[in-house]
Amino acid sequence: MRKSAQEIPTNKRCKNGVWSMNLHQRVFDFLEAHPIIAAVRDETGLASALSSPVKVVFLLNATLSNIKKRTRQIKEADKLAFIHLEMVTGLSKDTAALEYLQDEVGPAGIITTKPNLLHPAGNLGLLVIQRLFVLDSLAIQTGLKMMHGRRPDFIEVMPGIIPKVIAEIKARCPVPLIAGGMIRSKAEIIALLKVGVVAVSTSREELWKL
Repeated sequence: MRKSAQEIPTNKRCKNGVWSMNLHQRVFDFLEAHPIIAAVRDETGLASALSSPVKVVFLLNATLSNIKKRTRQIKEADKLAFIHLEMVTGLSKDTAALEYLQDEVGPAGIITTKPNLLHPAGNLGLLVIQRLFVLDSLAIQTGLKMMHGRRPDFIEVMPGIIPKVIAEIKARCPVPLIAGGMIRSKAEIIALLKVGVVAVSTSREELWKL
């Protein structure tokens, strides 16, 4: 029987990559069923996400005192939580922080802008979503080059509103893409899914129910 999201243990370390691989497939299964990700910044947004059809939730703002509670609520709703490491007030941005998240909080993975965290996070069994800001062509080239050592599980392209840019990145990189930032309509979501992103992240609650 398939484990529900709340049954994912908070203190289980990855063993030979098996747990991480199973979790990776769960993320794909969830996104195939509902390719919209709720990007949450506060308690009100979290409450809306928990009652919505979305199966994956990005926690983009939290503190050391509330991160465990928010993650537990997401898991109890049979959804998967990804924590933006740099947006957790009171938490360092290093291997010790990753160990704390894995052992004490238990998210499916992290979101980060720091390529140096890919290896230690993966070793702990945390999935990694690397944010890539597409300010210009040089930023794209530099960002992709920095990931050559160890690839993240997903790349979130920010902002993700230009399908042409998404298609260009997809042609150059085999890592599954998530589009995020400045996405405001159903038509934009459809256009992005057509060029091959696996999901779209948005903080617009009206889009979570599409």
